Amino acid sequence: MNKLFLIIITLFISCKNPSQEKIDSSKDLSVLMESFSNKKEKKFLENFPKDFSSFKNTFGWNDEKDSPEILYKDSSKYIDYWFLLIQKPAYTSYEKQIISILKNGHWEADAVNYFKNKSFDYIKTNKKYNLINSLKNAEAEYVLLFLFNPSHTKYDANFVSNLDKDKQEIIKALFSNTISSEKKRSSFSFYEENQDYFVRSFDVNKDGRTDKIVSSIAYHGEDLFVFYGNSSNEYNLALETRNFSEDGGNIIENIYPINNSKGLIIKTYFPDRGYYEKEYYIIPQDNTWILKNTIYKTMSDVSENAVKYICDVTQNIDITKAGWTNKINPIPKESERNKKCRIENVSRDSRKYFIQDPDGYTNLRKDKLATSEVLQKVKSGENIEVIDNSGDWFLVKTKEGKEGYIHKSRIKSK
Repeated sequence: MNKLFLIIITLFISCKNPSQEKIDSSKDLSVLMESFSNKKEKKFLENFPKDFSSFKNTFGWNDEKDSPEILYKDSSKYIDYWFLLIQKPAYTSYEKQIISILKNGHWEADAVNYFKNKSFDYIKTNKKYNLINSLKNAEAEYVLLFLFNPSHTKYDANFVSNLDKDKQEIIKALFSNTISSEKKRSSFSFYEENQDYFVRSFDVNKDGRTDKIVSSIAYHGEDLFVFYGNSSNEYNLALETRNFSEDGGNIIENIYPINNSKGLIIKTYFPDRGYYEKEYYIIPQDNTWILKNTIYKTMSDVSENAVKYICDVTQNIDITKAGWTNKINPIPKESERNKKCRIENVSRDSRKYFIQDPDGYTNLRKDKLATSEVLQKVKSGENIEVIDNSGDWFLVKTKEGKEGYIHKSRIKSK
């Protein structure tokens, strides 16, 4: 009888209803935010998400509601602080959460990708390969698939060489179609029907023949290739470099020809709130490739009287030499922009609004609710008319003339 009573009590305690779990989750989140604000290290570590699901529900994008989770915007700050703390000798035991978060995860943009990259760097920089080597192969497969998914991660020979033989075989299997041949990588045909890349066609070197420019799509890598066309309608690799996408920063938008000049323009944009574009001008010159200049575009603030800064910054960097990315001159400091940048007055009425969404589209909804009826899918890059920009959901009109609501995090202005 006593044994039966204990079993019933145990089940009663352990089985929480969904509403109770939601309350507990809200409490944990509140403690996490408070401990981050007050820099209570132990409390912060104790309440940081311990698995992929809770991590995504805290820092990611809510797919069902089509809206950001509460710490979406500040995710990088919380993640950076967590990785800073676990490097302290007193807190190294928490580094095992890297594995518990990664092992049941899958790649997503924004916070998930940021955590994945930070985890990769932490393991490599601090030589914490035992976090992976200590895993059984079945567990390791999930973790390594996340860390080394060929669609989002380049093969890192140094990292792999520090893993035990079984773990190396797992990674080699993942990359078997990717690293088997450098010839495949240098062939334009490899990219023609590859969904991880997009292709632009125009005459880069002004020899009268169409060339092919290949770039990784947003969130799928940083590769950029230029293939020169020849008289046999074949394409030869002329340049392999990066597309200027940044972790936690600007991402690739498009590639354009330079009017009346050799070369190409690589345009990137900031995918979160705000307006920040960069245009990189690259030209072929004397058997090499030169980043001539970068045009930075941003707004002074978000007020009614905001102005646009257009900053043309000279670079003259040979991008075929090692370490060239460290030489890029940044946008002038805010205090210097009035003198060094061109200024454009932009009235709110004349601003152009468009969609930017890492999924490639966003939903136009009937009401100001993530669960509301979807009226239309609006592609990234499409211009829209903003009728009312008050609150978290903007009332907009699409080019098809449909009116509805889109979450403000998916709307950009320029």
